[in-house]
Amino acid sequence: MINTSDTENILLTREYQDPVDLGPMVTVILGQAGAIQENAAGENEVYFHTNGLPGRFYAFDVETGEVKFTEIIPNSEALWAMKVGNDKNVYFSGTSDKKLYRYIPTERRIEELGFNPSDSWVGDLEATADGKIYGGTYAADKTGGKVFQYDIQTKSFRNYGTIKEGQDYVRGLGGDDQYIYAGLGINIHLFQMDPTTGFKSEIIIPPNSSGFCTGEVGKISDVFIVDKKIFICINTHQMIVLDKEIHEVVSTFQCSSMISKPSPYDPNLVYYEFQTKLYQYDMESDQSIEVPLKVPLPDTVRFKDMQWIKLQRGKKAGKKILAMLTQHGDCVFYDPMDNEVSLIHLQIKPDAVRIQSMKRGMDGRLYLGGYQRGMSIYNPFTNQVDVNIYSFPQPENIGFLSHKVYYGTYVSAVIYQFEPTKPVVPQENPKQVYTIKNQQDRPFAMTSGDHKLFVGTVPDYGFLGGSLAIYDELTNTWSQYDNIVEDQSIHSLVYHQGFLYGSTTIWGGLGIEPTASEAKMFIWDVQANTKVDEFTLDIPGIDIPAKMIGDLSFGPDGFLWGIVEGTIFAMDIETKEIVKSKMIFPSIYNTSKWNNYRLIWSLDGMIYTTLGRKIMVIDPETLQYKMIVDCSISQMVLGVDGSIYYAPASGRRLSRIAIPETDATLSGIYLNGILLEGFSPGTLQYHVPLQEGVQITATTTQVEASATVILPNSPNEPVVIQVIGADGKSKLEYKINR
Repeated sequence: MINTSDTENILLTREYQDPVDLGPMVTVILGQAGAIQENAAGENEVYFHTNGLPGRFYAFDVETGEVKFTEIIPNSEALWAMKVGNDKNVYFSGTSDKKLYRYIPTERRIEELGFNPSDSWVGDLEATADGKIYGGTYAADKTGGKVFQYDIQTKSFRNYGTIKEGQDYVRGLGGDDQYIYAGLGINIHLFQMDPTTGFKSEIIIPPNSSGFCTGEVGKISDVFIVDKKIFICINTHQMIVLDKEIHEVVSTFQCSSMISKPSPYDPNLVYYEFQTKLYQYDMESDQSIEVPLKVPLPDTVRFKDMQWIKLQRGKKAGKKILAMLTQHGDCVFYDPMDNEVSLIHLQIKPDAVRIQSMKRGMDGRLYLGGYQRGMSIYNPFTNQVDVNIYSFPQPENIGFLSHKVYYGTYVSAVIYQFEPTKPVVPQENPKQVYTIKNQQDRPFAMTSGDHKLFVGTVPDYGFLGGSLAIYDELTNTWSQYDNIVEDQSIHSLVYHQGFLYGSTTIWGGLGIEPTASEAKMFIWDVQANTKVDEFTLDIPGIDIPAKMIGDLSFGPDGFLWGIVEGTIFAMDIETKEIVKSKMIFPSIYNTSKWNNYRLIWSLDGMIYTTLGRKIMVIDPETLQYKMIVDCSISQMVLGVDGSIYYAPASGRRLSRIAIPETDATLSGIYLNGILLEGFSPGTLQYHVPLQEGVQITATTTQVEASATVILPNSPNEPVVIQVIGADGKSKLEYKINR
């Protein structure tokens, strides 16, 4: 709903049209939890939960990929915890409401079992042979990660409480006939718990070749108990193998978070995948070897389950093979007798996810990133999604440099480059070009200037202090500078006349409290590659010192404008004096500590912003304002036509508010009456050989707008088509370069 009321005598009389729902924008096939089994009726099945708002539970025939059952699970945007119980039913739990669910394969129905007594966010489930289900939780309230139990027979819950004070994650669970093993984070700790008495004792992981041991920063993401070994997976990819009796490290290797149960052909062997290769680990020799495959395995960050099943169809009916489930809904079959690999795609319908990032590109299209996975490109002139890559890593921000698009992705702060004029080719376009090192995780700040791309980061779980990465396209080199502002993350960046202006947030990665009390600004000399200044803001009238500063943007007046929570300010960069400021909302800091507020200049000179997580328009001369959208906003951009595109913080759909008065786009450019090849209202630069005497005409999108063709004085200069919007202020220029 548009709210035109305000608290002051506002002179902003712009007419805003009603919002139009453009629909979902980023669709993915992605699941964070899955399971494979032969059910109680003897049928081979695979179970999968897809990310979405809400997510959906599926049961498939594992050999054909056909859907046997599906149902939406309320409040389940992402679900990490799923396990098959000893009763052959499937248990799962999400990350928002404490509910434990059970799917009964023989009846093809889901039932709610109640609320766990621990925390809302359940990260893992473990099932034991005595009919118990155990869950590990993340404590968002900083009370420490917990373990709970559900007794299938008595239908009752038990809370074992916090495993270790100060450790908010119980992320990985394992179990045998005697103990439950709980893997913690943000620091690495492994606990052994007697499920009868609840007594807990820590198992020390000694220093080893992986670099991870007890007390180091990291998360134990999975725990597997196999025979006399404890397999401990840290940060998804690093496996440490302990002797279960004496707790010595017997091996380390890298994997995609999952290992198989022992092979039915050799009980000493378990299998795992890493970077499209399959390996077998011999538990007697504690050695790994690569399995020679004719084709690589799917390129996936995580496998969600590995189980040995007896095939019931086809040429290998009756044989036991290893079935492996990827996070993108592919089921891979491996036969150890002949090393043959086959694959089926589960019949999963792509689902829309929350819009995590959004920027307008140089072609006028909107570039979007999805929560947890996915990227897309929306063309507002055709109302079509031109590109959608469902497997793409979560983009935290999007930048542009020389007609190329750069995505800063989570996890591990990996930067991808995409050329939008070329076809999408897996591993090639988009392609990975740099990984920001030294415990960096989320590239939330991106800008460009002087043939360089600048990227600022938030560190990994348990760390403070962001980094600045700089890509020089002229030399095709990257450089990195760590902890630019001590123990603070980089929140926003803007380039201006040889200097990079940056701002910070005091918060770092999850699981660690900030040590700084006030956010800062810094100035970076781009040519010298050094920080030349660092300072705090003295904003008149603000209620508390800034804890998070940004977005930043230079205005037409030459001032550096920025947002601090509910306050807007303008700064003279020479004196660092705040020349204008206004606190519109109090500083409560109850939303994202990383995702900055947008501050965008419109063609008519107004500021559009998500200050206070609303959509506001502010007159930079008077600082009078109007609220345009009164709901929690995650992302906003202005289209080349001046329209407002926005995504609610909890939504997966994009909306548009048109402002016809400020639309200064063309609907066509004509050469001797023929539409210019490749014309789009969002493309402002064209390179076309023009013949002598060619007649150039143009039509405007809005009838009330006007267009003037300005011919050059020399052949080396472009033809300029100047468009003035109906408001008489908004202006665009289209150029035809010969």
